[in-house]
Amino acid sequence: MGLNTASILLSIIALILARYWRIIPRVYAESTRRYIIANLLRAGRGLKSESIQFLARLLQVVLVLIIGFSLFVVVYTGIYGFNVFILIPLLALFSILIVVILLPRLLVYSWISQRKTDVEVELPYLVILLRVLSVLKIPIYDVISIIEKSISLPASSREVKFARKIATVKASSLLGSLDTVYANHPSEKISSYVRRVVIAATTHGEFTEAAERVFDAIYGLFESKVASLIGSFTIIVGASLFVYLFLPVIVAAIAPVMGGSLLLVLGVSLTMQVLVFFVLYAVIANLYPTSLVVKPSRRLRITSFISILTPLFLTLYNIFSLLVEREPLSEQLYIAMVMASTLPGFILSELEYRFVKLYDLFVRATSESLSLAATTGENLVSVLERSAVKYGRKITRLTRTITMGYLSEKLRVSIVARAPSLFHAAFIETLINILRLGATPQMLRLFTSSYERINNLVSRARGFARTLEAIMIGLVAVVGGFIAYIRKVFEYIVGVVESARTGYSIPLILPFTYDPRIYSLLDNLSILSLLFISILIGVVRGGSYTYSHRSFILMLLIYTLAKIVVGMMVI
Repeated sequence: MGLNTASILLSIIALILARYWRIIPRVYAESTRRYIIANLLRAGRGLKSESIQFLARLLQVVLVLIIGFSLFVVVYTGIYGFNVFILIPLLALFSILIVVILLPRLLVYSWISQRKTDVEVELPYLVILLRVLSVLKIPIYDVISIIEKSISLPASSREVKFARKIATVKASSLLGSLDTVYANHPSEKISSYVRRVVIAATTHGEFTEAAERVFDAIYGLFESKVASLIGSFTIIVGASLFVYLFLPVIVAAIAPVMGGSLLLVLGVSLTMQVLVFFVLYAVIANLYPTSLVVKPSRRLRITSFISILTPLFLTLYNIFSLLVEREPLSEQLYIAMVMASTLPGFILSELEYRFVKLYDLFVRATSESLSLAATTGENLVSVLERSAVKYGRKITRLTRTITMGYLSEKLRVSIVARAPSLFHAAFIETLINILRLGATPQMLRLFTSSYERINNLVSRARGFARTLEAIMIGLVAVVGGFIAYIRKVFEYIVGVVESARTGYSIPLILPFTYDPRIYSLLDNLSILSLLFISILIGVVRGGSYTYSHRSFILMLLIYTLAKIVVGMMVI
């Protein structure tokens, strides 16, 4: 009965699709076109007619295949009987059909989400630029043109370009089109704050007060995000301490006495480690300001991936060698291989992070110079070049590159694009705009005060990373020493128990099964914990796993040294 019902259903589906196989793609293409147009202002982009027609043709092909295969299944079932395997291709075709139908909506949702994220990341720096330029009382069209040509704020630039396209198509003003774009923007911050500046400029001809109020509101939101990251310090440290440091200690102390098996130790420890790692990684990545993320080079990303993957594979090899009772890598060889595989990533990441510190120093030095120029009224370029000398040759060279070549468009693009993060790129580009337009004392004060407030938040985030790293490194020494100590203690107990059993027939009240592989397993799990902790520290330090190698090497060295020292003392 079930077979007849399935055949009848497939026959009905095939007949219906055969009846409408030409109409369905046309309806699909028309509905997709209407959906794209309806969401154009929110998504900021859409599918071309050629792409929609391609999807419609693909849908038609899939429909034909479903019709043909449905008929084949009905005939095959009637002749040979039901076979579940012949339904697998049919289910795959239906899955493809659903994907093709939903693809335009999935794309639009992705575009809207990405557009909102990109523009909100740039929002603090866009508002600073508007705040600084508002002092000059230049026409709002010139301000919009500066944003449109921006290198450091590509998402904000795309918004202006999108508004210009709408203005061209509708034959309307750029300000009116920009207001329309912002009013229909998926980001409430854009429609609430930045649109307010455009309306003020349109109605009053100046937007200084609006820019001030918007900056205070946006800075408050940015500050609250950094404060949330710092506020989560207790959660991050507490969870890391328990899972990655205290859990191995607890297992090391009770596993031999309770007769724990290797599989039980591995299952509990590894499950907790992986679960907590992904939870904490998601928390940090969500709270960490994207504009402060340091952009790693392609070479560093590849090297870092290999430098993290190699210790992971070596550790897993040792763990599963212990489980199948094979000889794992010797401790000395294992540590040497882990160190050697991590060293290239460590060298490259630290070289690139020194580049970040150079730009941090440049921001601080430039802010001081601008404050001095605003107070004394001296020539801005002279003050910048004179003040840069005391910060070293690299700062002097970078300052002279900007002050001597800011009129060159190619040099401007090169300098801004080379900056290690959005924070640095926006600072440098705003500085170049100030040099181009001619700075007034009030303009300089607004610029320095704005970035000093942002820089304070940057310093707090960097300080959080240093604190987290220092705490973990200190506790790693305690854990390494304790595991070495407790291992020696149980080896001594084993010797005493064996002597008692040999000399006298003494029954043991408590079960005692000491398997030395437990401590080899715990040792490898502890090193895996160090790898997880270092990745979390790297994300806090620079917003990317590529800056985790220094923490991993330091923790691994201290962990190993603590084990050696305690082992020698106990002996």
